[in-house]
Amino acid sequence: MSETARNPFAPTTVAVYCLDGPESLPKRKAAAQAHLRWIESMLEHIAVAGPLYSGDGSRMTGSLYVFKTTSLEQARAWLESDPYFAQQFWSSIEYRPFLPAAGGLVGGTVW
Repeated sequence: MSETARNPFAPTTVAVYCLDGPESLPKRKAAAQAHLRWIESMLEHIAVAGPLYSGDGSRMTGSLYVFKTTSLEQARAWLESDPYFAQQFWSSIEYRPFLPAAGGLVGGTVW
């Protein structure tokens, strides 16, 4: 029996929270088209992804990915293949096991 079958609250994905460093916008722009092509090639592995914004919504301040894996190593390998990663403009990257448990994107609740 899988861990998820035994525990409906076990993580099923990995969330990756990436915060931009100073002067990230030129590097974001330089890699944007390659990044979007990479996203398109990774859709089967991504539950949701998108930019994070400042509190007033006026500028991008980071990126959020939720990968369809429970392996932190796999999530790390996928992120490291993103052209944004190669630009090295993120000042911090955090990987966390995550359970999409409720809401419209998960079709209700998991319990």
